[in-house]
Amino acid sequence: MQEILNILVEMSKYLFAGLITLYTLFAYVGATIRVEKKRTKIYVFETLIMFSIHLLGYILLYLLEDDFRYAILYFVQFALIFMTIMIYDVLYPKASRLLINNMCLLLMIGFIIIGRLDFDRGVRQTLIAAVGTVITFFIPWMISHFKGLRNLSWLYCLIGVLSLAGVWVLGRSVYGANLNISIAGITFQPSEFIKIIFILFVASMYNKSTSFPRIVVTTLLAIIHIGILIASNDLGTGLIFFVVYLMMLFVATHNWLLLVAGTASGAGAAAVAIRLVPHVATRIEIWKNPWATVTGSGYQICQSLFAIGAGGWFGSGLLQGMPDKVPVVVKDFIFAAISEELGIIFGIAVLLICLNNLILMMNIASRCITLFYRLVAVGIGAAYGFQVFLTVGSAMNMIPMTGVTLPFVSYGGSSVISALLMFGLINGMYNMRKDEGEVKYDRKKKQTEKRSAAAAPRRA
Repeated sequence: MQEILNILVEMSKYLFAGLITLYTLFAYVGATIRVEKKRTKIYVFETLIMFSIHLLGYILLYLLEDDFRYAILYFVQFALIFMTIMIYDVLYPKASRLLINNMCLLLMIGFIIIGRLDFDRGVRQTLIAAVGTVITFFIPWMISHFKGLRNLSWLYCLIGVLSLAGVWVLGRSVYGANLNISIAGITFQPSEFIKIIFILFVASMYNKSTSFPRIVVTTLLAIIHIGILIASNDLGTGLIFFVVYLMMLFVATHNWLLLVAGTASGAGAAAVAIRLVPHVATRIEIWKNPWATVTGSGYQICQSLFAIGAGGWFGSGLLQGMPDKVPVVVKDFIFAAISEELGIIFGIAVLLICLNNLILMMNIASRCITLFYRLVAVGIGAAYGFQVFLTVGSAMNMIPMTGVTLPFVSYGGSSVISALLMFGLINGMYNMRKDEGEVKYDRKKKQTEKRSAAAAPRRA
């Protein structure tokens, strides 16, 4: 029996790599097809592949762990993803099915890896994803029915600043940073949700005007948000806020000088922080040479590099590696666990799927007619793409550790629900884009018909 299991694990490594590569290919082919009807086959193939990856993962978990609970958890997760796709198809047929499929695949990958690392956390992640998915079903409807969302800039600002300040003062310290707040036994990370409110704040401010005084006011308020995060030692999230604001400012103004000045200011602030903030200086030292403190502060990143290197192209096989040796692997360093057991090919494919999400988001942004919706889509795309870069870059020691999660894949209620909300908003933008496009088309069609009718008597 053990020999059969060993053969199954060995074959699964190539199956995982082949399936994820095929899915990635379909994802990019689908993104190049303009006509929705021609994408139908792409959607079918993607759905079959993602469910095959999920099934293969849980067959291995069930057989290798010899625990029937994995079979139950598999069927619950299968039902959740299947219902998510079906409900989106029924409620929002204009939603981006490519984005929905990518979202579901990343959730499934997270389910497999987290379930492998800790069954109880796998159960909690499934419940969290279920709650978050139900919430997101209302987001596109809210976007289309509440036009006043673009006029609440000061409310967004007030909620953001007060919430971040509350975490700074009352938050629970996690690895040197004030990140979490506990209420009635429930712990959550407010900055994950404030990130979305911050995007709405900036979009609503520049939707009204991009005059110089408004740019100055908005920039100062953005600095307050970022400053509170830095004071809380939540450096990764602070960096995300900075990049998001810079991107949204550039899209709103199309001013290259502001972009260059903002980038230079950020670089200057980072240089000052390295000298004055011990937490930042420590992470820079670890990044420069983690091996010098391999048994101390550099242990986490060194173990991550060991895990990625040990996996090779096809991985060691599910449950055959030692990803649990990496501290906080289910959150900040889950990419290391994926690379070790599922392989570097699988890890690269996950990154390409995340990039595919970013491309789809920016495409949606470019086609939004209303500035508010365009800025929201750009802000969400920038936040999502940069967060992926920070997570993977930290795991590979390309950049200093930032302590942010991989959206949809990493364990954590705040992280998963925040990512689901962002994708719900993007699909709301997609629906709005289509509706605006149809309205614009109808208006042009009516104008053409009027011109033709007016010209008809003259021709006669």
